[in-house]
Amino acid sequence: MSDSKLKIWFRAIRPFSFTGSIIPVVLGAILALKQNEFHIGYFILSLIGIVMLHAGVNLLSDYDDFKNKVDTLESSGSSGVIIEKLLSPNEILKVGKLLLISGFSIALFLSYNRGWIILLFGIIGAFGGYSYTGKPFALKYKGLGAPLVFVLFGPLLVIGSYYVQAQAITFAALLVSIPVGLLTTAILHANDIRDIIYDKKAGIKTLSIIIGKSNAEKVYCGLIICSYALVFIMAFYKIIPYWSLACLITVPEAVKCLIKLFKKENNNSDIIILDKMTAKLHAQFGSVLILSILLPSIIK
Repeated sequence: MSDSKLKIWFRAIRPFSFTGSIIPVVLGAILALKQNEFHIGYFILSLIGIVMLHAGVNLLSDYDDFKNKVDTLESSGSSGVIIEKLLSPNEILKVGKLLLISGFSIALFLSYNRGWIILLFGIIGAFGGYSYTGKPFALKYKGLGAPLVFVLFGPLLVIGSYYVQAQAITFAALLVSIPVGLLTTAILHANDIRDIIYDKKAGIKTLSIIIGKSNAEKVYCGLIICSYALVFIMAFYKIIPYWSLACLITVPEAVKCLIKLFKKENNNSDIIILDKMTAKLHAQFGSVLILSILLPSIIK
């Protein structure tokens, strides 16, 4: 494969979004490490599997959005490789399915070694990822994309990763999963706000369309603020270390995102990169949260 073709595929799978799946997997494993439970091989397999699943969902989403005329030359919702005829819809569909099957195969292996609960989580993740835009459910087109993304990229991944390591499910892992799940949802929500005009033309109903742009902007703001508020609450009740308040160093990045959204003269071109800005915030916030939980164990 030539370098130019490789770059096109790299663009198609949208690796900037992978923080949404990598951060919760790492977070779940680090929470297990605090309980002196950590298996490097299973951890690496978990990361590979979730990245494959995520990449597959990104490709299948591009394919479905193209087929349903949600993505056009004017919109900015996809990687654009099909619209620009850099890759054919059939190529995207085949590789997307291959990645989804490969990721699920790793989940099967992990379930054989670590228990049937991993198989259940794998089925939910693969089916949920496919159903984001895939028929017959196409949840994104019915305003259910945001809650689906929260569940898949928040509680499901953190608890699943924790269980692979520790063979247990804890309430603490569930609570810690919520802030990163909210920020991942904010990435998607930024997309939906930006694409309201084009999604309306395509005849689909995202959450942003159902509640209106003004309310959608408030929801985005709420997702960001609640993420920080939950860190405060969990640190206060010692669910996470006080060190986790270091997440506040990412507030300037959060403010940049909110300013970009609420800018007076804002239009679609102004917020075209809001999803990438939110992904950057998610990566920074998640990384600091992980380090804040990991470091006290190392210092001891």
